[in-house]
Amino acid sequence: MASIRTTQIGDTLEIKKLSQISGHHKDLLFLTNHSDHPYCQYPKTTDTTLIVRPGTKVAVIAKGKPQTKYSCSYITVVHNNLTFDIFSTDMRRFCK
Repeated sequence: MASIRTTQIGDTLEIKKLSQISGHHKDLLFLTNHSDHPYCQYPKTTDTTLIVRPGTKVAVIAKGKPQTKYSCSYITVVHNNLTFDIFSTDMRRFCK
C-alpha cells in the first residue's frame, strides 16, 4: 500500500479506484472520488481527460509538507500532461 512516508520522488504509483481530478484553480488540482453520491464534496465530472481509471500509473514528481499548499501533506504526480496532488490522507484509498 502506498503511504506518504514510503513514497519517493521518481516512484510510480498505480491508481486502484475510479477517481477524478478536481480543483478550482489550475495550480491547485487534486484527486477526488468520481461519484455522484449526494454527500460527495465535488461534482462528478464528465470531462474524460480529468477521469483517472483503475490501473492508471502516475509518476511522483514532488512531495509537500503540511501547511504549505494544503493543511495535510501531499504528493504531486503527473499523468497525461496533467499535474495534480494526492493528499496523504487519500493515498491508501486511491493508490496501490
